[in-house]
Amino acid sequence: MATLPTAAQVNEAMDAVTNALSDDTITDAMKDALNDLWNNLQSIQDAIMENTEAAAVSKLTANNDELQALNEKINQMAGDLDKAAAVIQKVSSTVGIVVGVVGSLI
Repeated sequence: MATLPTAAQVNEAMDAVTNALSDDTITDAMKDALNDLWNNLQSIQDAIMENTEAAAVSKLTANNDELQALNEKINQMAGDLDKAAAVIQKVSSTVGIVVGVVGSLI
């Protein structure tokens, strides 16, 4: 099974195409082919970013679930831990908002 190239590999290829396009001696047909190649590389880069964003949302969701579980434990404890629970709840709420925003973008 083939794997997606890394973003760095795609960026390197895009840079090479950009450099080739700056050569005044290439034909119009070659410029068209290089532009098509650059557009294809851009699509691959977009796919890599979407995959990365989806993985990030998944990880943030898992982390947020852990934060919620910790918050429930802390809320069950008495005393000075109430302040810590409030801070964790704020962080968890913020992460939840970020997950919602990023999730709606992909």
